[in-house]
Amino acid sequence: MADPAGYEVSYSFGNFQANNPTSPLPAAQVDNELANIATAVAELVASIKNVRRSDGALQNGIVTYDSLELGLQLTFDPTNGALVAAAVSTAQAAAASATTQAGIATTQAGVATTQAAAAAASAGAIDLSLYLAKANNLAGLGNVDTALANILAMKRDGSTATGRLAKTTTGQNAFTNWNEAVESGWYNGFSLANQPIYGGGVNDWLVQVIAMSNLYITQIAYPFAAGTSTSSIVPFRRHGYNNAGSLAWTAWESQATVPVGTTIWVNGTNAPAGFLKENGALLSRATYPALWYYANASGNIVSEAVWSSTSSGAFSTGDLSTTFRLPDSRGEFIRHWDDGRGRDAGRVIGTVQADALKSHTHNTTAMQEDGLVSDVTAGSVRGGTNGSRTSGDASTGASSETRPRNVTKLACIKY
Repeated sequence: MADPAGYEVSYSFGNFQANNPTSPLPAAQVDNELANIATAVAELVASIKNVRRSDGALQNGIVTYDSLELGLQLTFDPTNGALVAAAVSTAQAAAASATTQAGIATTQAGVATTQAAAAAASAGAIDLSLYLAKANNLAGLGNVDTALANILAMKRDGSTATGRLAKTTTGQNAFTNWNEAVESGWYNGFSLANQPIYGGGVNDWLVQVIAMSNLYITQIAYPFAAGTSTSSIVPFRRHGYNNAGSLAWTAWESQATVPVGTTIWVNGTNAPAGFLKENGALLSRATYPALWYYANASGNIVSEAVWSSTSSGAFSTGDLSTTFRLPDSRGEFIRHWDDGRGRDAGRVIGTVQADALKSHTHNTTAMQEDGLVSDVTAGSVRGGTNGSRTSGDASTGASSETRPRNVTKLACIKY
């Protein structure tokens, strides 16, 4: 027999009365609701009679042997000793396993408690004053886009370190020398001793320290050069090592693939990323701090007046304050600096040398007969006697310069 259907209200007489206070209840709806109630009650009574006798006991066949759980079945057939023994063995094994698992759980709970206590102690020992302001890191946690932007902002992007998660070098963590940054982490410091040498007077550095031990350390330094492009920001790296039991440091090394100030030749008309055309352009010292630092220390820098007159292959000091000028290699052959060898003695690096033809003579031979012979190999022979050999000058060529066979390339300088 299917389960009896319950009674479901199909009409709200309260709503009707509230909306129609002076009208009698709708008789048809009342009769319908009473009929639904009668049907539901009748099904419930019939369902009860299927499992209960008139004396209150259960009907025959309602509970069968197979419907009983195993433990109750055994009580009906105590002679089945093997089945009873198997059931007892299974129960005992389950009890033993439960006891073992309980012991493991207790041990793990103890370990977890110990670890939680250690973590709490460690967290309590952290001095948040050693870190920069966290407001920008925590702002916008309820907004996925803002939180992601805050996380991405922690990369080295040429901006300031405000709000970044980096230890400062002031307060309780104060030191004045990058040699003292020996614990793993990120540090931000300004004008500290033993900082990398970088152009433009950059003194603000973000330094990552990776310490294997107190005698094996790597430092990676990123300069804060506001307003510069990311491609011009060059990291530096050095290592601390064990020197007879003491910490010694290697020199800072630029991680640029091509050193700043290097000239390359390319086969196109545009400079590649990180390079400028070597075209004598006037540049901002603030925009290209590393190249300006290189130029100023190169020994190949002159005033604007000297650059314009004789030394366009050098850097110039620009306006002596905010600018400097690149060398101009356009349309020029390159001659390596003599540097004391004597082949091109007296030359100053970066100076321009005009084209020239080495002094020489051409010998011509003419046999004279009865007078002057002229126009010998585009020259002239004057005087002489019959059968004499006479030398003279000859000229040739129609170009405005003396040059070898050549191909053109674009000179570019690394900044």
